[in-house]
Amino acid sequence: MAKTSTNILEEGRRLGIARPSAGLEVPDGYFNDFCERMDAMLPPRPEIESPQAEADTAPRTFWQKVRPYVYMAAMFAGVWCMLQLFASLSGSARLEPMADNPLMAKALASDDFMQDYIYDDLNSWDILDEMIEDGTFDDVSSMEEIFVSDDTFHDFSDTDYILPQ
Repeated sequence: MAKTSTNILEEGRRLGIARPSAGLEVPDGYFNDFCERMDAMLPPRPEIESPQAEADTAPRTFWQKVRPYVYMAAMFAGVWCMLQLFASLSGSARLEPMADNPLMAKALASDDFMQDYIYDDLNSWDILDEMIEDGTFDDVSSMEEIFVSDDTFHDFSDTDYILPQ
């Protein structure tokens, strides 16, 4: 089947089914001088012709100078009020210290939790460097007995060492 590209509207006009026009007609030459006629109908506005001249003559008032800062302060105050409202609606208006939270205290006391979530991105040398800086580990000569391999840390459950937090 051959694909033909015929205009259905033109075909309908040829057969007499469709109207000869879409219903909207403009008189001949209507848009030739449209801009001049529209310009003559509008009132004159000299501030549009030279907006910079008027801006230079009128000094800015105190409110015009301060307005952006007042709006910005109002925006931050609104955000703070919304956060306070949401916190009071959720039931806890303030954060409790971690020492008062028994679940956090239990998690931080667990060596597995500390290894998996706190010290996950540290290797044993980083922990040892931090212990030496804090003064937790003073005897630098006995470092070899602490480390089994490059990234394996000795089990301190039977010693008095406290890992830095």
